[in-house]
Amino acid sequence: MKYLFALLALSALPVFADVSGVWNVEGDIAGNPIIAACTLKQEEAKLSGACKSELGNSDLTGSVDTDKVKWQYEIEYQGMKYTLVYEAKLDSETSMKGTVSVASGEGDGAFSAKKQ
Repeated sequence: MKYLFALLALSALPVFADVSGVWNVEGDIAGNPIIAACTLKQEEAKLSGACKSELGNSDLTGSVDTDKVKWQYEIEYQGMKYTLVYEAKLDSETSMKGTVSVASGEGDGAFSAKKQ
């Protein structure tokens, strides 16, 4: 009986997908292409890391909730700073799709990412 309770208690713990690694991201915001290589580092539900693109390198923060992934980072585009927010659902261990938006509400679009 104690064994059954222990199994039930363990099954109630959240299970987080492991998204650690380098992800090749391709997307579009209001006709502007986004191409980046994002290195995601996961510790339980917390994400850190960095994204590299033609606009430069930026540190990121984010989270994982089972198969949902969210991260954000700041870029500079045409002299202005913007925060890009990515929200995705994992299709598999190496693929995700979702939306990317500018935090200030100046546009959004879709993206997909493949793990290297």
